Parts: sequence; structure tokens; C-alpha cells
Amino acid sequence: MVALLLQGSALGIAAAAAPGPFLAFLIAESLAGGWRRGAVVALAPLVSDPPIILLALLLLDQLPAFFLRGISLAGGLFVLVLAWGMWEQWRAGTDQTDRNALTTGGGLRRAAAINVLGPGPYLFWMLVLGPILLSALRRSPLHGGAFVLGFYTLFVGGLLGLVGLFHQARRLGPRVVRALLLVSIGVLVVFAGALLRQAVLA
Repeated sequence: MVALLLQGSALGIAAAAAPGPFLAFLIAESLAGGWRRGAVVALAPLVSDPPIILLALLLLDQLPAFFLRGISLAGGLFVLVLAWGMWEQWRAGTDQTDRNALTTGGGLRRAAAINVLGPGPYLFWMLVLGPILLSALRRSPLHGGAFVLGFYTLFVGGLLGLVGLFHQARRLGPRVVRALLLVSIGVLVVFAGALLRQAVLA
């Protein structure tokens, strides 16, 4: 159970640092409206993710065992592609706080809509998180709960940390995001290897 908690925590850190529309919106709201507005956005996954998780589990539970091996393989490859894209962005030094991306509108509903309408959460839950959670739930609800708790504690906590940093000092923001991206690249590569190993040995 502790291993699942730590596994979920590590993936939560990687998810919090992963670039995308949601992270760009989080940073924009934090810069435009400060801590309160940014924190509301950071909590949006707690509202938008439950139906995505339920859909992923329902679909995965109907698949035969060999299909799950295929999903693990696809998940490993997907995570490697994601890590490569993050590495390219890190090398290029892309500024996440691009002025053209800033917006003063939004809130919880807009952030949740960005999350639900984007492919990222579905791919991540179907290819990476879903198989791990399904395996944990088959052991016991407590094991599944430990994984989900670890993931969302570090995911939302990491997002709130970014909100605080961008609220306090704009100059520190891009540096922190680059550091988190570099750490998350390493974490993603490790878990990609684990998923590929699971696909081959299962």
C-alpha cells in the first residue's frame, strides 16, 4: 500500500509539472489574479476528473488481459513521447508565461472545462493511471484509495505550489517551471520503463 501511495505521489508530481493548456491557464490566472484565483484553478481537477476516472475504469474492466498488456505498452510509449516533448520544451526554454496566453476571465468552471475537453486527462487515465488503479482496486479498495490519495495530494499540492510561486514573484516562475519540468522528465521516463516492462513480462 505504501508503494502505491509513493507511486501515485511520483506521478502526481509529474502531472503537476506537465505543460499543456491547463497549466498555462493556471499560470495565467495566478499572474492575473493572485493566489485566490490560481488556487481555484488548481482545485479544478478534483471536480472534472471523477467522471473521467469512472469512464476509464469501466472501459478497462471490460477488456481481456492481453488488451491490458497492449494498453501498458501504449502507455509506456505515450509517456516517453510526453517526456520527449517536455525535454524539447525544456531545452528550448519556452516561457510558460507568454503574454499572449494571459487571460483575466475564468474560474473553476472554465478550468474544469479545459480539463474535460482536452485529451490529456483521458489519455493519462486510460494509458497510465487507469491500469495501475484498476490493478490496485482488484487487491482492495484501500490499495486503490492509497494510489488516488498519493496522486491527487501531490498533483493538487504541486499546482498550489506553482500558484504560490507565481503569485509571489514572476521572475521566479519560469525558473521553477523549468526545474519541475526537468524533474518530471526523469520521473516520466522511469514510469515509462515500468509500463513497458509490465507489458513485456505480464
